[in-house]
Amino acid sequence: MRKIVFSVAIALLFACDSKDPQFCSCMLAGEELNDFSSKLFQQEMTKDKAAKLMELKQAKKKACADYQTMDGQEMLKRKAACNEKNKN
Repeated sequence: MRKIVFSVAIALLFACDSKDPQFCSCMLAGEELNDFSSKLFQQEMTKDKAAKLMELKQAKKKACADYQTMDGQEMLKRKAACNEKNKN
């Protein structure tokens, strides 16, 4: 019985500590899109900027495809793990 409890505790520890590099890529893609979009409010739109905006939207959509239905609390945990990873 102790072995089972210990095994489950170890598994949970590793599961909670794991960092998801794909999720971190999703976050980065979202930040790039947001930064570029916010700059567009202060500039004139050109064909090149419109193409860049579409490129960033597609990159975010691809990077975040696996996370579209993720619960908000889980996203916050993964975001915190990504932020912690970036600090180190």
